[in-house]
Amino acid sequence: MFDTSKFPDSTLFYMFHLALLLMIAAEVFIVFYTHSKDRGTEKINKRDKGTKWLLIINFYVCIYLSFFMVGHNGWDYILNTKLPAVVIYPGVAFMLAGIMIRLWAVLTLKRSFTLSVQTSKEQHLITAGIYGKIRNPAYTGSLCSLIGTALGLRGMIALAIVFIFSIVSYSARIFVEEEALRKHFGKEFTDYEKRTYRLIPYMW
Repeated sequence: MFDTSKFPDSTLFYMFHLALLLMIAAEVFIVFYTHSKDRGTEKINKRDKGTKWLLIINFYVCIYLSFFMVGHNGWDYILNTKLPAVVIYPGVAFMLAGIMIRLWAVLTLKRSFTLSVQTSKEQHLITAGIYGKIRNPAYTGSLCSLIGTALGLRGMIALAIVFIFSIVSYSARIFVEEEALRKHFGKEFTDYEKRTYRLIPYMW
């Protein structure tokens, strides 16, 4: 499925795969990090509406599509529509930036970060650090990493599909999550919304 010739030299090949391994390792860390601190926390509002699984499926489907769209089989005239090799550099940069942004967001929230949409009585609204500009930086990080993966593999069609799939998935999740936070924090959260961006700084 995957052709190493998509990389002009071995250095770029190893750079991309190292970034990919770090991205997956970061997600595994987040799963264990959130699981270990969830126990014993009193949940008073749990309205995930399936968005947890939507994001998990989107993450792995986007990675799969990024590889599939540069494969040898299938509709070659579509699948092998490749971007110039130079885009591998920003692709790897996006992947690494996404990892750092996502981990920064998770570690800033500490006990407040969960994979499911839920709130607790002891929860406080975090507005410091990266949350001072973006309300959902963990999703911004994931979006960067997924786009970076598609760029690193040079798939033009894959890049478009990954972007569309991710925007739809994260938009659905953000709608559910912010609705829960709005009900939990009230005016404090609505005031916070007015001075921040949902996902992409200075755009949305």
